[in-house]
Amino acid sequence: MSIAITEDHVALADTAAKFLRRREARGAGRALLEAEDETLPRFWDEVPGLGWLGLHLPEEYGGSGYTLEELVLVVAELGTAIAPGPFVPTVIASAFIAAAAEPNTRDKLLPGLADGSTTAAVATTAGLSIDDDAVSGSVVVLGGGLARLLVLTAGDDVAIVELGDGVQVKTPQNLDPTRRSARVTLDRAPAIVVPGAARTLLDLQRVILSAEAAGVAAEATRLAAEYAENRIQFGRPIAMYQAVKHHCANMAVVSEMAASAVWDAARAARTGGDQLSYAAAVAAVIAAPAADFCANHMTQVHGGIAITWEHDAHLFMRRATALNHVVAPARASADLVDLTRRGISRAKAFELPPEAEPVRARVREFARETADLPADEQRTKLIESGYVMPHWPEPFGRGAGAIEQLVIEQEFAAAGVTRPSYGITAWNVLTIIQHGNPDQLERWVRPALDQEVVWCQLFSEPEAGSDAAGIKTRATRVDGGWLVNGQKVWTSGAHLAGMGFATVRTDPDVPKHQGITMMAIDMHATGVQVRPLKMTTGNSEFNEVFLTDVFVPDADVVGPVGGGWTVARATLGNESVSIGSGGSGVLSFPGSALVPLFDATPDRLTGGAVRIGRYIAEQQAVDLLNLRAAERAVTGAGPGPEGAMAKLIVSELGHESAAIVSELLGEDGLFMDGFAATGNVMVLMHRAMSIAGGTSEIKRNQIGERILGLPRDPLLK
Repeated sequence: MSIAITEDHVALADTAAKFLRRREARGAGRALLEAEDETLPRFWDEVPGLGWLGLHLPEEYGGSGYTLEELVLVVAELGTAIAPGPFVPTVIASAFIAAAAEPNTRDKLLPGLADGSTTAAVATTAGLSIDDDAVSGSVVVLGGGLARLLVLTAGDDVAIVELGDGVQVKTPQNLDPTRRSARVTLDRAPAIVVPGAARTLLDLQRVILSAEAAGVAAEATRLAAEYAENRIQFGRPIAMYQAVKHHCANMAVVSEMAASAVWDAARAARTGGDQLSYAAAVAAVIAAPAADFCANHMTQVHGGIAITWEHDAHLFMRRATALNHVVAPARASADLVDLTRRGISRAKAFELPPEAEPVRARVREFARETADLPADEQRTKLIESGYVMPHWPEPFGRGAGAIEQLVIEQEFAAAGVTRPSYGITAWNVLTIIQHGNPDQLERWVRPALDQEVVWCQLFSEPEAGSDAAGIKTRATRVDGGWLVNGQKVWTSGAHLAGMGFATVRTDPDVPKHQGITMMAIDMHATGVQVRPLKMTTGNSEFNEVFLTDVFVPDADVVGPVGGGWTVARATLGNESVSIGSGGSGVLSFPGSALVPLFDATPDRLTGGAVRIGRYIAEQQAVDLLNLRAAERAVTGAGPGPEGAMAKLIVSELGHESAAIVSELLGEDGLFMDGFAATGNVMVLMHRAMSIAGGTSEIKRNQIGERILGLPRDPLLK
């Protein structure tokens, strides 16, 4: 759950983490809890030598010439440590001055901010007036207890004020004594005014403070999982109890969403403007609440020990609560709705390395030649060239790596070339390519690619539910093959399919994950009965399939007899093999579509713009998870946690989308005409997303066990 992906970024984050551990930064913060006065931490004098205060600043001001992308990595580690000191408000001030101030102001102030001789505080609210380069009014500032420089918002402008005449700073008892805020009163205090720069300051505050919040969330999650794994209650680790495991899994999910949002917001700072405002608002909406959620649930997982003074849990609660006050996610949500009204969005894109360009030239030429062909000819050309499923192995695909896949996606979109959509057929056929014999590949692959034959997946059974290995459909050996008897259920597209890929039990006397065999079944064979299931909407997308003495020849067994669980797991994994695909998904409306509905009837929606803004931010976060997965693939960083989490988040978004639409429909929601017809289909079916393809409960178990390393319940092994 780190913001870092690339090797260099991982190394920087690790260096920061090790330094803060060696200098006992969290302990230094704890020492301030009952201290009368706030003092600089003992390690402060070492920070300038590390170059952290100037990571994002140009070299001519004593900086390192990097960007916010590097700075947020260090800030997140400071959040992890609940580090005391003025680092975060100081780098917010320097980032703002570097981005928005006049050259003479940069020359005057940035060197001191970079070398640590000047410490800064930033305003958390507006409420000041400027008259003739003098500032008056009262304001709360983050880091005010140690600051020598104040960066304050006054309407649309920003005032930079050095402590001195006309400035009174009071630091009452703080909720978070490890980094104290102050109340500042100004009476015509001399100021450097940066006109029209309030938005820039707000955006940078959101990015940097959200990075700290992401660090708080990640560390709270780690500590909760570590404790749950080791704490024994009723004779077993509490992590084995699903309720505890799900707390930890939910923490992991919101932490990863926060890391993704901050990662993208730091990238957006390269261009600034509306793109930065949008990405920064997304980060603020997600990261600060994530810190609060994880701090609270870390306390819950630890139990009574976590509400004692000696335990560190309250340090996380204090910092997370303070960050929520400063970041103000509700305001960020409203801003995000406003940006959406203006048509602002953030595309799913990133820079590919130079080695992509030779590939791009070749793909662009192919796309140009293919774009104007009739649909059938276009599909044939895509199949014969391997571009139809480029990540598949040759000769059926191109064996394309991440870079080539992303180039193909970009260039095909630019040229208007659309690859055929195969859905479930593709998952099954790829498994046949991986585990089938040459005869099976010859018989089944090309007809599927030509869309002559549709495949369905015969896995689920009435009594097995999410336990995909708990099947009872039986195959009995007969001359030349097998007789299959049993029932499958929830089979998407079985009423349209020509072939089905089935898990069957060929040996009932061995453990359940053994004795399973994969078979291809002719859906028109004698003994196959498909009964469509009428769903809550009145439509029939799913089916029951009854198999009565269905003969399956030996030639249609895929993989070894008794070794089908490995083949079945390959099929389940093939749903998300390709790079760069995915999104916030089916059974949910895009946020841009909900905003006009909300604007038409704003009084109908509980939570108003804040709720819509959070929904938009979470949709963006799903896209960012997919984008980060692609980034990992391109950089060779190895798989991350994103794939395991995306389906769960998409399901939850579907529930919220249905709830929002239902409220916005008002009395029209009583009917099935007009827009209500579409909205009510979602109302009736959104729960399918958190059941089909593995329930949300199973997904949380998987996140807890595979991502956090929590132990499985021994009864489920």
